[in-house]
Amino acid sequence: MADTPEVTVQAVDLKGETPVAVRDSLTSYDLAIDFSWPPEQIAASLQSVFREGVDSGRWARNDSREHSEAPQESNEVAPHPESDLD
Repeated sequence: MADTPEVTVQAVDLKGETPVAVRDSLTSYDLAIDFSWPPEQIAASLQSVFREGVDSGRWARNDSREHSEAPQESNEVAPHPESDLD
């Protein structure tokens, strides 16, 4: 099984070049956010970074539902042992 990459997120001054910068490798994922930018531009840049990661196939999800059955929850309540509902 492959090692899980180390993930870091930092607030940094990106010198006005971009609101978000990312370095993505097999061993680490580093996300830098320059909070001097307007929130809308930070959000748009984060969305772009995540979309590119998914679209490129670098980021993918494994559907673990195939491999394990989650216990089914029941909304039914057992009757109280002293109730007259029998």
